[in-house]
Amino acid sequence: MNAPKEGFIGQSVKRREDARFLTGRGQYTDDIVLPRQTYGVFVRSSYAHARLKRVDTAAALAAEGVLGVYTGEHFRDVGGLPCGWLITSIDGTPMKEPKHPILADGKVRYVGDALALVVAETLAEAKAAAARVEVDYEELPAVADTATAAGHAGTVHDEATDNRCYT
Repeated sequence: MNAPKEGFIGQSVKRREDARFLTGRGQYTDDIVLPRQTYGVFVRSSYAHARLKRVDTAAALAAEGVLGVYTGEHFRDVGGLPCGWLITSIDGTPMKEPKHPILADGKVRYVGDALALVVAETLAEAKAAAARVEVDYEELPAVADTATAAGHAGTVHDEATDNRCYT
């Protein structure tokens, strides 16, 4: 099969950005320094599914250089983030779309779910303060395979009847 050699399809495209990175001249977001710049570090869940019994930020707030510590409680009135795209089911009904909280509030739904944000004057201060956030979890059953998730074994979202967003 011979594909037409028009445009980029089927062609080897020469990369243009490599030289600056290979010679140490690449610029990354960490290289940007702005006046009055601050740094943020997220505290993330170590559980796949758990209730947040307590998120204690007092020690983090008292840490040197900390400008603020935020949890899901701070964003309750904002609502959740919408899905980036919506798909319709075979029958034409819209997919189920539970909003994703800005920061986990009351429950974490995956390992790495962000539950707090520490903002500080330096990255080192933000990291040190984030380590001082104390979290008490009540671990919930986690579903790790699609066959089990297709049934009714522990929904990710409390308001959902099952784990399918569309069919």
